[in-house]
Amino acid sequence: MKKSIASRSIQLLGLAAKVGREELAQSVKEKLSKGIDEIASGRLKTRIEQAKMIAENLSQLKGAAMKAGQLLSLDASDYFPPEAIEILSKLQGKADPVEWSILLEVLKAELGEEKLSEFESLSTTAAASASIGQVHRGVLRGQAVAVKIQYPGIADSIDSDLRILRSMAQSFVSMTGRRMDLAELFEELKVVLLQEADYDLERSNMRAFGELISTIPDFIVPKPIDSHSSRRVLTMTWENGINITDWIRSGPKRDDREKIARMILDLYCKEFFEWGFVQTDPNYANFLIQEDPATRAPKLVLLDFGAALRYPPEFRQSYVSLLRSLASLDRQKIVRSFTEFGLIDERESEEAKENFVDLLQLSLEPFHPSRQPFRFRDDDYAKRSREVGQRFTQSLKYSPPPRKILFLHRKLGGIFQLLKKMDVQIDVMPYWNRMVGADIKA
Repeated sequence: MKKSIASRSIQLLGLAAKVGREELAQSVKEKLSKGIDEIASGRLKTRIEQAKMIAENLSQLKGAAMKAGQLLSLDASDYFPPEAIEILSKLQGKADPVEWSILLEVLKAELGEEKLSEFESLSTTAAASASIGQVHRGVLRGQAVAVKIQYPGIADSIDSDLRILRSMAQSFVSMTGRRMDLAELFEELKVVLLQEADYDLERSNMRAFGELISTIPDFIVPKPIDSHSSRRVLTMTWENGINITDWIRSGPKRDDREKIARMILDLYCKEFFEWGFVQTDPNYANFLIQEDPATRAPKLVLLDFGAALRYPPEFRQSYVSLLRSLASLDRQKIVRSFTEFGLIDERESEEAKENFVDLLQLSLEPFHPSRQPFRFRDDDYAKRSREVGQRFTQSLKYSPPPRKILFLHRKLGGIFQLLKKMDVQIDVMPYWNRMVGADIKA
C-alpha cells in the first residue's frame, strides 16, 4: 500500500501503455480482417480485457484512482462502453483495510508520540475503510472517539492519478463515437478529491455543518477534536448508531421511515436553497440511525464532510430559474435555459434536445398533484426513467456529464434511491414549492 508518487504513476502509466497496446493490436487485426462480425467481436473482447486491467489496478492503488473509478462507474455509466462499466462497477464494493502498522506511522508523523500516547485505547482493527482513508475507534480522555487516518501518499498522487485516468476515460468515450471533452469533468473530480484529502478542511466543514444543524431537532453531527487532528488525521466524537441500510432491513415502522425520509428531504432543501452548503456524498454509510432513549423515536447521525461543497447565491438563483422554466412546460424555453446554463451543448441534435426535455419533464412527475403521496418504490416510474435516461445519453455526442451540477445531482439521485429503498410514500409537493419559491439572497 505504501507507494511513492513515482511508483503509483509508473503503475498507472504501465496500465495505460498496456491498454494502448491492446488497442493497437486490435486495430491491426481489423485491417487484416474482412468480416464485420469478426471486427465487432474483437472490439468487444479488447474492451473487456481493458476494463479488467483498469479495475484490477485501481483496486490495488486505492486513493484518487480508485475513488474516481468508482465515481465514473456510478455517475457516468451511460457514457462508457457497457463492458468497461460492468467491471468498473466492482470498485463500488467495500475497500480492503490497510495494515495498522502503515497507519501507525501516519499517526506518529502527524500527531507525535506524546499526543498519540494520550489515547487510552486505539483499536488496530478498522471500523470502516474507504479509498482515501479508514476509521479506527479509540478512547481519548475518557471519551469514545473515531480516528480517521489517511493512507500514505494519497493527497500527493491525485494530480498524476487523474491525469492518466482522464486519458484512459477519454479513449473509452471515443470508442462510442462521441466527441466529448472530459476536461471539466475531471477538473471537478480533482477539486472534490483534493478537498476529501484535506482533513483540516473536513474538520472545518464538520464544525460549520454542526452549527447550522444545531437548531434542527433529531440531527446529530460528530464534534471534531482539534488537539488530535491534522491535515491527514481527523479525530472526532464517536456517535453510536446503526447503518441506515441495516436499519431498513430491520423493518422499522412506517411512521419512523417516513419521519427519516422527510428529515432527509428537509435537510437537502436547507443545504442548497438556504445555506448554499451541501454534503454531496450520498453514500449510505454516511447515515446512521440513533434511537432516542426516552421516546425510542429515530434520530439521524450525519457523517463525512470531506465532499461538502459551497454554492454561491448567484448559482443557486440561476438554478431556481431553471426549475421555474421547467415548470413552464415550454419545450423551447426549457432547451434555451438549460443550454445557456451549460447543461447541454447547443451542437447536439434536435433528437438529443427532445430526449433531454422528455427526461426533465419526467423528473417533474413525482411532484404532480395527481401523484401525491408519491411512492418512491414505483417500479413503473423507475423503468420509464431508466429508459428515457438511457435514450437521452445515447443520443448525446458533445455533452459530457455537466461539471456544474455533477455532485449536486449525485446527492439528489442518492436521496431518491435511499427513499426508494425505505419504501416510503410522501406528499412531495411542499418540497417542490420550497425549491421553485426560494428567494436566494447574497
